[in-house]
Amino acid sequence: MISSNYPRMFAGVALGVLLAVPAAAQQPGSAREESPWSVRLGAVGAYMPDYEGSDDYEMRALPDIDIEYGDLFFLRRATLGVNLVNADGFQAGVSVGYHRGRDENDNRALRGLGDINAMAMGNLFAQYSLGPLNLSATLSNDVLGDGHDGTILALTSGYRFAPTERIMLSIGPSLTWASNNYMQTMFGISDIQAARSGRQPYQAKSGLRDAGLTAFGAYKLTDNWMITSIARYHRLLGDAADSPLVARDGSADQFMVGLGLAYDF
Repeated sequence: MISSNYPRMFAGVALGVLLAVPAAAQQPGSAREESPWSVRLGAVGAYMPDYEGSDDYEMRALPDIDIEYGDLFFLRRATLGVNLVNADGFQAGVSVGYHRGRDENDNRALRGLGDINAMAMGNLFAQYSLGPLNLSATLSNDVLGDGHDGTILALTSGYRFAPTERIMLSIGPSLTWASNNYMQTMFGISDIQAARSGRQPYQAKSGLRDAGLTAFGAYKLTDNWMITSIARYHRLLGDAADSPLVARDGSADQFMVGLGLAYDF
């Protein structure tokens, strides 16, 4: 499943959602093969913008958790979900994830704008796998917490290949649309915020939020231990790119790189 707001929802839509590292090879007739559980636990050190649209970067420790029970339940990063349909390469279902919000103390450009509270995000997702190619769509809306009250639609694709038995690579583009509420909360400046911050008001409307490209890699050190990596670039578009928080104080070009270590049970 793909994170709908990668920098802020990595624990969900953030490392997210495209990190499809295969489980360690199972031996025929082993107890592991018979178990419905698949578990990977690890952590990633990620270098990313300190807010969406910023040109200031920070290191952040992020969890790399992937737990599955058969073809039904899963917990990936901080997103808990269930596959309602799973047949012939097609999966569809529902999930709930965590969005950490935004603190005005994250960056001096945010001072006077107030905090955006953490929230739970409800997701409807569908994906189709055709060999190494995966196509995915995720519709997300905050369902609990005083956050952005907005909706996000993320379209992603990824191509996975294994140059050797120990190396897995995946790369693919993404495109994200966001609603009025989301865009105004994350990139707009209301009259009240303008009065507090000394900025001019800015109205951000619905539209394409960003387009990007994400690459993942995994190297198996042993049958259980693996090194994981991620590199992502996305370009903010439309009213997001034109926001003073981006055009004047930040950058529409957003990068993230990460390196992690995980244990596959």
